[in-house]
Amino acid sequence: MASRSLEELRDELNRLMLEHIESMKAETFLGRLDEEALRQQAERLKRIREVSAELLLALRRSAA
Repeated sequence: MASRSLEELRDELNRLMLEHIESMKAETFLGRLDEEALRQQAERLKRIREVSAELLLALRRSAA
Protein backbone atom coordinates (compact mmCIF):
# COMPACT_ATOMS: atom_id res chain seq x y z
CA MET A 1 0.00 0.00 0.00
CA ALA A 2 1.42 3.36 -1.00
CA SER A 3 1.83 6.00 1.67
CA ARG A 4 -0.55 8.90 1.45
CA SER A 5 0.80 12.41 1.10
CA LEU A 6 0.95 14.86 3.97
CA GLU A 7 -1.72 16.92 2.25
CA GLU A 8 -4.09 13.94 1.97
CA LEU A 9 -3.59 13.09 5.63
CA ARG A 10 -4.11 16.69 6.73
CA ASP A 11 -7.25 16.97 4.62
CA GLU A 12 -8.73 13.79 6.10
CA LEU A 13 -7.86 14.84 9.64
CA ASN A 14 -9.37 18.27 9.06
CA ARG A 15 -12.58 16.74 7.67
CA LEU A 16 -12.86 14.32 10.59
CA MET A 17 -12.28 17.08 13.14
CA LEU A 18 -14.95 19.30 11.54
CA GLU A 19 -17.41 16.39 11.60
CA HIS A 20 -16.58 15.76 15.24
CA ILE A 21 -17.11 19.41 16.14
CA GLU A 22 -20.55 19.32 14.51
CA SER A 23 -21.37 16.14 16.44
CA MET A 24 -20.31 17.78 19.70
CA LYS A 25 -22.44 20.84 18.92
CA ALA A 26 -25.46 18.60 18.30
CA GLU A 27 -24.81 16.79 21.56
CA THR A 28 -24.48 20.07 23.43
CA PHE A 29 -27.50 21.84 22.01
CA LEU A 30 -29.84 18.86 21.54
CA GLY A 31 -29.00 17.36 24.90
CA ARG A 32 -27.94 13.91 23.78
CA LEU A 33 -27.20 11.77 20.75
CA ASP A 34 -29.03 8.65 19.65
CA GLU A 35 -27.30 5.28 19.63
CA GLU A 36 -26.27 5.51 15.97
CA ALA A 37 -24.80 8.98 16.41
CA LEU A 38 -22.82 7.77 19.43
CA ARG A 39 -21.49 4.81 17.40
CA GLN A 40 -20.46 7.14 14.58
CA GLN A 41 -18.78 9.46 17.08
CA ALA A 42 -16.78 6.57 18.55
CA GLU A 43 -15.73 5.36 15.09
CA ARG A 44 -14.75 8.89 14.09
CA LEU A 45 -12.61 9.32 17.22
CA LYS A 46 -10.88 6.02 16.46
CA ARG A 47 -10.19 7.17 12.90
CA ILE A 48 -8.93 10.56 14.16
CA ARG A 49 -6.38 8.73 16.34
CA GLU A 50 -5.31 6.53 13.41
CA VAL A 51 -4.91 9.42 10.97
CA SER A 52 -3.10 11.52 13.60
CA ALA A 53 -0.58 8.73 14.15
CA GLU A 54 -0.14 8.28 10.40
CA LEU A 55 0.37 12.01 9.95
CA LEU A 56 2.97 12.19 12.72
CA LEU A 57 4.87 9.31 11.16
CA ALA A 58 4.75 10.98 7.75
CA LEU A 59 5.97 14.27 9.23
CA ARG A 60 8.90 12.49 10.93
CA ARG A 61 9.82 10.79 7.67
CA SER A 62 9.71 14.05 5.74
CA ALA A 63 11.93 15.76 8.33
CA ALA A 64 14.56 13.02 8.13
